[in-house]
Amino acid sequence: MKTTLIRIIFCAFMFATMPVFAAQSTEEQAPYIMGVFPFVPTATIEGIFAPLAAELSKALGRPVKLRSASSFDKYTDELKSRIFDIAFIQPFDYASLAKSAGLLPLASRNDILSSHIVVKNDSLIHDLKDLKGKSMGMPPKVAAVSFLNRLTLKKAGLTPDTDIKFVYLASHQACLQQLMIGNVAACGVSPAAIRLAEAQLKTTFRLIHESPEIPTPLFVVKKEIAKKDRDTMLGVLTTTDLAGVKPELRTMFVETKEKPFRKATDSEYEVVRTMMKTYGIK
Repeated sequence: MKTTLIRIIFCAFMFATMPVFAAQSTEEQAPYIMGVFPFVPTATIEGIFAPLAAELSKALGRPVKLRSASSFDKYTDELKSRIFDIAFIQPFDYASLAKSAGLLPLASRNDILSSHIVVKNDSLIHDLKDLKGKSMGMPPKVAAVSFLNRLTLKKAGLTPDTDIKFVYLASHQACLQQLMIGNVAACGVSPAAIRLAEAQLKTTFRLIHESPEIPTPLFVVKKEIAKKDRDTMLGVLTTTDLAGVKPELRTMFVETKEKPFRKATDSEYEVVRTMMKTYGIK
């Protein structure tokens, strides 16, 4: 009788504790969500960032799930909602949202960001004043490069919808495709997007103007993520060679012996905050 009672008590204890152990195991294996803003088409994002997510997952011992959005606006809304544990974002989003969304800088692209206004090689356009009366393509209106384009053209004395027509497109690559088929006279996009498009389309574009430079897009991480995991993420990002990425897609990043990403600091984005205040960018 005593033995039977002991067995009943033991089984009851095991049954009561099983859900706790299962919940802990599930929590430990819950994936981190890595967001990437839709600056290029989805297939390109997957080609570049899926291998990087796999590197992070291996180092962390925890799944890292890649996610983007159908538009810049939707991605920004998801940043505000804190859906992403780690996210690749544009500098204006960092300057305006990081503090309120509890996001810490992690690693930025190892180059600088500017807008390169380009035309087809046989175009009669040679400088900004030649754009008067023409149409110019660019990424979505809220993209960092689009802000730079508007500031650049304003400084050149060109008024939107009066002197020049702005055509906002789904991505940098979409803009360059529209330039190729003659639907816009020029494009203002990032140098990285130009390198990628030239590799994919087997062509070259002619630069007519370069905007001022600002800090690049960067990875951010939720501040409540454990420090050891933040440190692991930073270690992977600052040492990766993007070995799992196809060569033509790697052309989007620095074409030197430098690593694609470096450690980011909050202070370097102060210039973006100043620009936003100066020009009323929200």
